[in-house]
Amino acid sequence: MRDALKNLYSKQITLEDNSQFYYTIKPYELTNVLGNIIAVLQEYNFTKEGDNNGQFSCKLYKTKEGNWYNMEEVNPTANNSILRALKLAIDNDGMVKV
Repeated sequence: MRDALKNLYSKQITLEDNSQFYYTIKPYELTNVLGNIIAVLQEYNFTKEGDNNGQFSCKLYKTKEGNWYNMEEVNPTANNSILRALKLAIDNDGMVKV
């Protein structure tokens, strides 16, 4: 039920190639090996449905200062050009504030 509610409040972004992605934003606590919180990031969870390859999903992380934090283990098979385009689109979208 909670996941269904999250999807109701998801936002939509369109890239330059007219591909559309839905995303949600939530806080993410980055911890060290000892389990101590070292940073609180914004987690952007992107999904794209309906293309020929099935559903695309990835997660991107942004600091409160506006810098992108790269966690390659989260998106091991993601296309880097799509990730860059998503980051650029979020940075250029005036409605999204972190």
